Order: sequence, then C-alpha cells, then structure tokens
Amino acid sequence: MSGSPVKLYVYDLSRGMARSMSLPLLGRQIDGIWHTAIVVFEEEFFFGGGGIESCAPGGTILGPPGSVHDLGVTQITREIFTDYLSELGSSTFSGETYHLLQHNCNNFSSEVAQFLTGNDVPGHITNLPNEMLATPFGQMIRPMIESMSVSPGGGQPVGGPPSWRVREPAGSSPWAPQSNSGQTPSAQGSNSAQTQSQSTQAKQKSRKGDREAIVLKDVKIAGVAASLREKVLPSLTEAERKSVEQFCDYLQNQNGMQFNREVVRILGRCLLNETLSQEAKLPVVQALQAAVIRPEVQGALLSADTHSPVVVFLHRFDTLQPLMLQVAATKMLSNICSDQGSHDWLLRTQQGPMGGEQVVNQQVVVKATVTGLLSEETDLRKNATVLVYNLCLGQVTEDSAVELASALLQCLGETVPEPEAFRSLSSLVQLMTSFTQVSGLAQAIGVDLSPYSTQSDRLKSLCQQYQQLAS
Repeated sequence: MSGSPVKLYVYDLSRGMARSMSLPLLGRQIDGIWHTAIVVFEEEFFFGGGGIESCAPGGTILGPPGSVHDLGVTQITREIFTDYLSELGSSTFSGETYHLLQHNCNNFSSEVAQFLTGNDVPGHITNLPNEMLATPFGQMIRPMIESMSVSPGGGQPVGGPPSWRVREPAGSSPWAPQSNSGQTPSAQGSNSAQTQSQSTQAKQKSRKGDREAIVLKDVKIAGVAASLREKVLPSLTEAERKSVEQFCDYLQNQNGMQFNREVVRILGRCLLNETLSQEAKLPVVQALQAAVIRPEVQGALLSADTHSPVVVFLHRFDTLQPLMLQVAATKMLSNICSDQGSHDWLLRTQQGPMGGEQVVNQQVVVKATVTGLLSEETDLRKNATVLVYNLCLGQVTEDSAVELASALLQCLGETVPEPEAFRSLSSLVQLMTSFTQVSGLAQAIGVDLSPYSTQSDRLKSLCQQYQQLAS
C-alpha cells in the first residue's frame, strides 16, 4: 500500500517579532510563536478556541506556512481518521479544553501525528511554552497569556463542509461581472449611496475624542490616469475600457462628472487578475486611494460587504512588489479608514470567500499595518503610522489591539521622527485606554519613551498619559 503523505504546517504567529524581540525581553532567543496544523488527505486540520477545524492546505487567514515538515506516510484510511477526529473533538480536544499554554494546537498536532505515522512534531515547538515561562518576563505576563486563545480564521468545524469548496453563485457578488439589466450601473443604488454617505458623515462626528482622521490627497491624478490607460486598459473589454476612461475623467474633475459604480467592480477584478503584473496594479491602487474619500465611492465599497477584492488582494500584502505598491496600498487603506462607515466595513470580523480565498477583513488590515510598522523601509513605515492612527479611531478586537500595540512598542523603541512618533504614540495610548491587556503588555515590555517627551509639547503630553496607563 502506498499510503497517504502527512505534513506538518508550521506558522509563526508573531510574524518575525519573536525573533527580533525575544532576546532583550526573555534573555534567550526564540525564533517564533508557533501555530501548527496537520495536513493529510489534501486537507489541513488544526485545533484552537473553536475546537478542531479543517480547511484547504494553507487556507486560513495565516496564509502559506512558514515551513513544512514531512512526518511520513500513513496507512490509516480517511474514514478511520474522520471517526478518530470526531472522538477527539467531543472529548480531549473540544473547544472548551483549549488552553494557550498547556493544551493548544501544537499538542493536537503532536497527538495526531503520532496516531497517523508514529512520528512526533519537533520538540522545540511543543516545548516553547515551558521555555518562555521559565523566564521572569514569561511569569510576569502569564496571567495575560492564559486568558488568550488562538483560532485562525478560514477553517470549518470538522464534520462541516470544507471551507474551500464554498463558492458564490454567479453574479451574487457585487464584484462579479454584471449582465445588462437595462439599468445603467451609475443609476443603480444611487439613492442608497447617498443615504450611506449621510449616515457616515453623521457617524464621523462621533470619532474618539477630538481626534480627526488623516486624509492623504497626494495622488497625482494625471499621471495615474495615464498609467491606467497604458498598463490596464489593453487587458479590458471595450465596455470596461469606456468605464475606466470615464473614471479617469471623474477623478480629474472635482465637479460635474457622474460616478459610475461599475468601475469599482472592474478595478477590483483587475487587482485579482493574475495575468496583470503587480506594476500594472499600482495605478489601480493609487486611483482607489484618490477615489475612496468621495462619498459615492464609499457607497460602492460599502455595498461590497465582506467579499471585496480589495481585501483579498491585500491578503498577500507582504508579497506585494514593488515597494511602491505596498506604500500605495497602505495609503489606500488609510483613506478608507478616514470615514467612519467605510472604517467599520474594513474592520468587520466576518469571514467571506472570494475567488477561493477565505478572508477576514480586520485580520488582513491588521497584518498589513503591522508589516508596515515593522518595515525597515522609511516611506512604508511612515505611512503605516497614518494607517494605524486612523484604525485606532474606531473599534478593533482585543486580539488585534494586542498585535498592533506590540508592533507600535517595537516601532517606538527605535528613534522615529516626531510626526511618526506622535501618530504611533497616540494610537498606543488609545489602545491602552481601551484594553487592559495592552496596558499590561506595555508595562511588561517597558519601552523607554522619555526621549520623545522633549521633542514637542504634544509628545510630552502623550508620554505622560502613557506612563499613567502603564503604571
């Protein structure tokens, strides 16, 4: 019998932060905060706060694994394995038994690996909690860690339908090609867009404190329009080219041009077009950055629910090249977050499929923000501080808050210019005010912010607030 191959997928939940921050904090080098899954029968199985789940290999919000270990071959049949998982899911590995330190995804992977092949997962993965807790810092943050759980979005409970088989009916997504219904796209939904605009303008007045969102208006429209015509139009149909041409005119004329919401669908499909180079997608992102600050475009975005190709495209943010594309994407996200309504849409936590991808808006946006904040590229980091500033004007989940705060603390631990420091520290103070876990994290890490207090009065005030919250 040939058997079925068994793989161990290993993910670093810290996205490299453990490697860079562990030595000064713990006194020892830790290469990652590991999440693992077993891949067998062309399916990925993992354990988290929601119990045992499955998805397509690499199909969670974490994306592709950082490394893959070959565990061998199993002669166990899929039927027997399914019964085995059902038994585990109702007893040893039910959602209620999950504990981040003592009974987690890695314990599940270890047990399943031995059941299938007799081989165990690498010891450095299962021993990680003990290594961390053996340090003074680990003991200090243990109460905070013990209340946390990990459950990567993108899976389905074992026994349910595999998530990667979910498909939208043709035309059900506002991003799918539309048939000619006799009504012009620009006329469809114009009333709802106006209503949404009025609603979001009212909500804008209730942003946290007196802080106002930052709107980036640095797009050179003429150059972007020329690039769209040169690099994007040749790949479109005649009708699509006409819509994009009208959109270019719309961007270049502040008044008097009617917005055709069909163009948002077209540009969205361009972002997901694998035959279109990433360089060609740059003017698409830049055009959206300029457009999303307009109420009628925001209305088109809001109608997209969670199935936006903008979010799916950004799911692979760290792979976007050239660097200018990452910068443009960060600016686009910042402008989306500048309005309360589109900010709330962008930070939704519902999971939605699009083109075979499973995405959770908030996780995608937070990942892009953290990547930018920790980047060594000055321009990307600068614009990421604008994005995190706008993000923190609205509500984020506690897990997202901890992840953002960790990146902000690392960013502020280095010398950054006053404007970046102001945006970063403002965001950090807001997160500390909203979440006690973030205050505990700041207290445990103990970043020295005193150098910033002499740079400006506004930084001095923020440093004082930080010290009060961290004490």
